[in-house]
Amino acid sequence: LNADNFFMSKYIDSYAKFLNGKLDVRRKLKIVIDCSNGTTGLVAGKLKVESGKLMIILINDRPDGNFPAHGPNPLIAGATAELEARVRKDKADLGVIFDADGDRVFFIDELGRSLDAHEAGYILAQVSKPPFVVSEIASWRLKRIKGAAVSPVGHYFFKNLMRKKEASLGLEHSGHFYFKDFFYCDSGILAAIKVINFVSALDGGISKWIGGLPGYFRSGEVNFKIRDKKKILAKLEKIYGKKADRISRLDGITMEFYPPAGGDHWFNVRASNTENLLRLNVEATDGETLKKKTAEISRLISGRRG
Repeated sequence: LNADNFFMSKYIDSYAKFLNGKLDVRRKLKIVIDCSNGTTGLVAGKLKVESGKLMIILINDRPDGNFPAHGPNPLIAGATAELEARVRKDKADLGVIFDADGDRVFFIDELGRSLDAHEAGYILAQVSKPPFVVSEIASWRLKRIKGAAVSPVGHYFFKNLMRKKEASLGLEHSGHFYFKDFFYCDSGILAAIKVINFVSALDGGISKWIGGLPGYFRSGEVNFKIRDKKKILAKLEKIYGKKADRISRLDGITMEFYPPAGGDHWFNVRASNTENLLRLNVEATDGETLKKKTAEISRLISGRRG
């Protein structure tokens, strides 16, 4: 054991001790954690509670920059397949998957189904004190929480607004969750601990709890390669501006609609901060409206007909 490894082990043990102090497991739980061959594998194996109520099964916990199991981004198609299968096979209560550097986290319910990051954020809001910071493209479920302040997407904007509002929690759709008591930084493993605690306090599975919430239907992010982004945004505002019940230009353009006959929905179109793309997000109170509006707005952005 050389000096570098000795000090590294010392810091990892200290960090694990801090994290274990945050665990509050009320009943026996079995959790499968996929570390994606990233850095969280060095810490996740040290998570434990003295009562022995928490059983953790680690997969892909050996750090390997070649990422032999699957890509390091849990949002890529197929990245969560192994975890989903393992949760079902081992009859686990929850699946957890981190990205390579552990600042993002996503969850799998006990049925082996992915939890939307908006739902994970809503869970974290239940165990935190307001105010919170959410993004302009957050679900209505998050935006309508008492004490929610809305920010443009991105670390810089979130951290600034959190400090300004002295917010306890920041919730981003990308799986970044920020904590005031963690230096206003995002921590996938701290978010996971808070969700584990929440699940342990439920009488049933997490899928039952999520299923009991009012439904919102989301498109997910739909990307378009567009040269003249301003032209498209102006086009959408011209077509929908007079029909919208609410318009925001905080991050791209957001329009909300509350038709008398139902089918409430909103959409946001914004330029990517890092790529030459326009990003579309749509949410509705029913699946048919979501399908119709996503197709309609996608045609207008892309210029396709039919």
